Amino acid sequence: MIQHRPTPLSVRSLAVCAFAGLVLSMPFASAEPATVIVATADSSEKSKASADFVGDGMGDQEEIYRAIHALPEAGGTVCLMEGTYDIRKVDGKRGGIIIDRSNVTLAGQGAATRLIQAPEQNTNVIRIIGLSVGNITIRDLYVDANRDQNPYDVGDPNVSHDRFEYCGIKAFRCEPGGPSGPDTHDITIQNCHVMNAKRLGIMLEGPNMKVIDSVLGNAFSDSVEILTGPGQIRGNYVEITGKTHVAIGTDRGNNILMTNNIVHIKETGDLDIGFRSWASSLRHVVANNVLTVDQGGKCTLAMDIRGDGATVTGNCIQSWNTETPIRLAIGGGDTVISDNLLENVIIEVNDKTALNKPIMIRGNIMDNSTIEHVRGNLIAPDVEE
Repeated sequence: MIQHRPTPLSVRSLAVCAFAGLVLSMPFASAEPATVIVATADSSEKSKASADFVGDGMGDQEEIYRAIHALPEAGGTVCLMEGTYDIRKVDGKRGGIIIDRSNVTLAGQGAATRLIQAPEQNTNVIRIIGLSVGNITIRDLYVDANRDQNPYDVGDPNVSHDRFEYCGIKAFRCEPGGPSGPDTHDITIQNCHVMNAKRLGIMLEGPNMKVIDSVLGNAFSDSVEILTGPGQIRGNYVEITGKTHVAIGTDRGNNILMTNNIVHIKETGDLDIGFRSWASSLRHVVANNVLTVDQGGKCTLAMDIRGDGATVTGNCIQSWNTETPIRLAIGGGDTVISDNLLENVIIEVNDKTALNKPIMIRGNIMDNSTIEHVRGNLIAPDVEE
């Protein structure tokens, strides 16, 4: 059941969201509000009283969608107050919360605002969609895709994106197999927890995508992935406690920063790849990250750097397993691996591009670590012949 409070929002909405720590702006030339407030069934009575839409704790995506479309044409902020929001699939759509317009900020109160996918919905918790939809910020939210109670994710491998519509947060211009056209763009995910995705925790396709200062968890595919580029994945903490394919990755993406992240594989964690760039990609900076594997935890590849033009520097990679080192795989040229601290690691040089561009390895601390040269134009001035 939808409860809509149509009272004027300008002063009241600004005061409530400012109290919640949000920085807001309002166009003085418009009488319409730039902020809309949503609460849910277990929000405080004070929050409910100040809200413009109040959900009943079942299918709260309806109130959130109405709030998004209650914003003026110029856009604005939808402020979600504290509480647990029940998110269900919208009929005919691949999402619960649908953001299908530009210039929207969806902001919560940190971990106190919890978006939980209800059982057997098998959808994206948040889906950003539309040709050229952009300038979207999602921040200060806890997003749980509830993969254990959403087990069905069969998609057609011959239809673009059909198998990858089971995410915590996804941005892509259309439904699977839909029309080509301008991508989604300029999307920032900041200070969010995104956990327990059936496919990807966060998947963003288009230019100028950012995932920053967030906490990410298990996903059967990637905890976070950016496609196209340019983009940034920085300042995040990824905690792996179960089976996950990739912690931080890109696909068909150029001009990407992966910096200042921590990937922690705990005792029960099983991670295939820590950091990955896709084949034929260009210009990745993978710098100042920490990847650590606790005793009992598993990680096959600390990094899988497949494209050309990569800088891998200032990283700390450490595994507990002295008998079976984890691998740092380099599959492209014009690449520098320098000034890293590596413990129980094999650097595998295997240039699969056939371009024979230089691969330089220098200045690393190699604690029980070695270089395995399979193929490629290796320059390693610190290694004795």
